[in-house]
Amino acid sequence: MSRGGSSATALVAGSALTNDVGSLFPVRLRLTGDDLEFVLVLPGGRNNGAEPLDHPFAQVQERIRVRLDDAGPLPRFLVDAGGQWARLRVELPGTAVRALIVMPEEVAAQSLNAPFLGRWQHQMLGTVRLALDEIARILARCHHRTGGAEPLIDLDLIYLPVHDYPARVAGVHEPVREFVAPVRPMFRMGWRSMTSLQRKVFIGDLADVGTAGRWPRRRLTARVMGLEVELPVWPATSVRDKAHT
Repeated sequence: MSRGGSSATALVAGSALTNDVGSLFPVRLRLTGDDLEFVLVLPGGRNNGAEPLDHPFAQVQERIRVRLDDAGPLPRFLVDAGGQWARLRVELPGTAVRALIVMPEEVAAQSLNAPFLGRWQHQMLGTVRLALDEIARILARCHHRTGGAEPLIDLDLIYLPVHDYPARVAGVHEPVREFVAPVRPMFRMGWRSMTSLQRKVFIGDLADVGTAGRWPRRRLTARVMGLEVELPVWPATSVRDKAHT
């Protein structure tokens, strides 16, 4: 963790980076305080028999360079070609924010608990980015209202099966079925370094706080820009009060 960093700043920088790299699939995201790492997957079927294209890593680098031209220092690019599949690491200078970009062949549907990979992946990054931006805003408002040190949280992205997926697919036309996602993204959040007041204010700024699951696996959840966030069980009384108001 870099000294003096904040979760809000890391999320803002990470969101901007994902906007610059294009429509890649976020197979993994982990925020630990102000240390943020993405694992992003290149889309499959890039050439489709047309004219040969540059290596997709070169395309990603060029896209970032164009978007960041005269906007500040460029990220550091590191290509790792020592394994079965090549990887591109992108590091933002002066931050603990980075992205690992991998080939589609490296990611299997089983790793996401999904029956298949497909075009539904294209919509996930935008959904995740909106939630990241909103969490960053909530953290910034929380710090503004409470003062003290910058609040720090942990955040992990996971994918859960969509239980009514067969019914959803059956209700749409064949051409769009590949866009219906069989899994949904969810964040699991943890407190890392926040005062009691900051935690209370953070919870109070969330919408749709409630509970999910059955005892003994009942958990506290909230919706952030439509994306489910599993909350730490604190402060239990305040959260229960808000969930029933």
